[in-house]
Amino acid sequence: MLRFDGFIFTLLNLIILYAAMRHFLIGPIQNVLAARKEMIDGQFAAAQSREEEAMQLKQQYDGLLENAKEESMQIMEDSKARADQEYEIRVQKAEKQANHILEKARKDVETEREKAMENMQKQIAGVAMAAAGKILMEQVDVQVDRSIYDQYIAGIGKSHEADGN
Repeated sequence: MLRFDGFIFTLLNLIILYAAMRHFLIGPIQNVLAARKEMIDGQFAAAQSREEEAMQLKQQYDGLLENAKEESMQIMEDSKARADQEYEIRVQKAEKQANHILEKARKDVETEREKAMENMQKQIAGVAMAAAGKILMEQVDVQVDRSIYDQYIAGIGKSHEADGN
């Protein structure tokens, strides 16, 4: 038959063993597991926090990059505008200088023309005076008058050819 005192003794040993194991073995293991779980949760939270910070930094970087692109475009547009202005100023200066040079050349040509006309008038006057002197010195003769006239015309042609070249 069964003996209840052995059974109760075994049952009592099992309960004491279970309580001792729970207190000395299972309790500390559960505490270590809970501590590890908290540490892992903390690491996940820290990783999540770092990821959010990284995303914020990335957004800031993207914003700064976009601003830098806009600034570089603005700088390029400003530089192009300044270059265009400088080009226009230089073109205007060059045009003024060219106009000044042309005006000076026109004045020089006009001055040279006037000098040539004066020189030609002096030569014509000289030839006329010489012809008049010859006429007065020589006898008045139709043949002589004609030869003086021909010489006078030839002298004007020669002086005109000399001025033209």
